Amino acid sequence: MKQIISQHGWGFDQSFWDNYKFEFQKNNWSWQDNERGYFSKKTNQSNWIKNSSEIEVKMIVCHSFGFHLLKKRILVEATHVVLINSFNSFLPLGDRRGLILRSLKRMEKKILKSQTKNMLKEFIDRSFMPNIINSDLQNIFYRNLESLNSSLLLEDLKKLYRDKKLPDFLNKNCEIIFIQSNNDFILDKNSNNSFFELLCKINNNKPTLIKLSNQGHCLTNFNLYEIINSAVNN
Repeated sequence: MKQIISQHGWGFDQSFWDNYKFEFQKNNWSWQDNERGYFSKKTNQSNWIKNSSEIEVKMIVCHSFGFHLLKKRILVEATHVVLINSFNSFLPLGDRRGLILRSLKRMEKKILKSQTKNMLKEFIDRSFMPNIINSDLQNIFYRNLESLNSSLLLEDLKKLYRDKKLPDFLNKNCEIIFIQSNNDFILDKNSNNSFFELLCKINNNKPTLIKLSNQGHCLTNFNLYEIINSAVNN
């Protein structure tokens, strides 16, 4: 059995995966979405489906901060982990650390001043740069802004200030697919590279690095199924 549990990142919800999962489901993958609840009181933490299949793929697909929203019981059983523009510590070392910290503080102030909706619109549009967000997806995200859970958004935003240690319950034998956009306007490249280097040190299998040109923090017109299916079959 081949199954996926997905986890969206900060400022998004499970509809983030709507353009991806159809191809997997069409090819007999089970797909479950986790939901953090930034736009409603509804949350969801999926569980692996129990089955008796001899060949089993338990794959996590997560974007950005989504890696830090995953529960231990999910990570420890994963055979594959797909990390899309992800990080361990969001703040990089070096000169840009202070600049990025000030940007986060400005976002925090906007939430505290009840300017969350406009701030998130800017964040969502910037996440897809240098490309333009699909209009259908944009309509979904903008509609979500009418029911914000600002306190949860603020709580998780503050977690980006902290330097983190990699969870010691990550399965060190899992296959890691590390997807990195070369034109990310949200995640500093040093933070992304540091995460990859850390995974190379602690994981028994060297992660597969996939670099994407002309893609931003959120991917557009990207065939995720083709990439993952090729990695699993190899």
